[in-house]
Amino acid sequence: MGARMKVELLDPRHDPEPGDWEELRRAAGQRVTWRYDLLRAYAWAAQAPVMLAVLRREGRAAGAVAASLRAPRLWRARYAGPRRAPAGVVDVHAPGNRSQKGWWWRDEQDPELLAAYLRAVRRALGPGWRSTVWREVSAGEEALLSGPLRLRLPTAPLARLALPWSRLDDWYAVLDPRRRDSLRRRAKTFAAELSVRVGPARDLVGADEAARLRAENDLKHRSRLSPAPPLPLPYLETLIGSGESVALTYRDGRRLLGLSLILDHPGWPVCLSWGAVPPEQGGRKHLYFDGYVRMIEWAIGSGRRGLVLGKGQAEVKRDLGAELRPSSALAVPL
Repeated sequence: MGARMKVELLDPRHDPEPGDWEELRRAAGQRVTWRYDLLRAYAWAAQAPVMLAVLRREGRAAGAVAASLRAPRLWRARYAGPRRAPAGVVDVHAPGNRSQKGWWWRDEQDPELLAAYLRAVRRALGPGWRSTVWREVSAGEEALLSGPLRLRLPTAPLARLALPWSRLDDWYAVLDPRRRDSLRRRAKTFAAELSVRVGPARDLVGADEAARLRAENDLKHRSRLSPAPPLPLPYLETLIGSGESVALTYRDGRRLLGLSLILDHPGWPVCLSWGAVPPEQGGRKHLYFDGYVRMIEWAIGSGRRGLVLGKGQAEVKRDLGAELRPSSALAVPL
């Protein structure tokens, strides 16, 4: 690997936080989900071991890669065991958030450090680990992940909504008139019937009620082929108490009916999750759509450049003015 480059492989459950990790995260503009205490909480509740790599050049931390070590059999009702399997796939993804990549840089992308990362992983895991899967790869990044054989599969596009306006009405003006009228009508109705608030998450919602609502939503959309567990209570306690997350809450009295959690950022906050009580259990229809109005109003009012609306419901988000950025999962031999 040479004296200039070094790769430090960590298990966040057991290994201490590197002394320069938080400085690297902030210098690279990464959201709170990359804070080491959140990585640790995620790793303890994961079904596959998490491997975090810190990439260094000349002793200076230059980037990071996070991956799940997925063995051939996925244990649906168990946490990751203390031992690594003798064979499997290195699945590179952002822990707890599909709207971000599992690898990033302090400055610009460094193909040499990526190659050093792959060499370090091969040595650490052994010959049974034959391939890597890189998720959320954009077209311009595919060349960085070259290999003799590759399998490319399109994934759901990422919706990003630029907000070059100073007033919510300016955003309303670019929408289809029928969509605009329905959103305005519902916003008035919900404002009259419910308590609707946006602000620092730790001031608006408890971790226990957030975990319950988030779990209901996650289990509803759980895939049979990828039965990822809901984010655990310790994770949400840390996230909400971090000071780097924003909540949108809908309450009927004290009862929480809807919740969106946002990863705050000076330029592009990320809409992390949405959950709502079903109408048949006392919730309200169409809160999901009204949630976008409230989040966009907050982002415009706080001077953000835009919102990362995330994946899923692509056509709804396009109707709201979002740009849909295509991405792929790329399988490359290790």
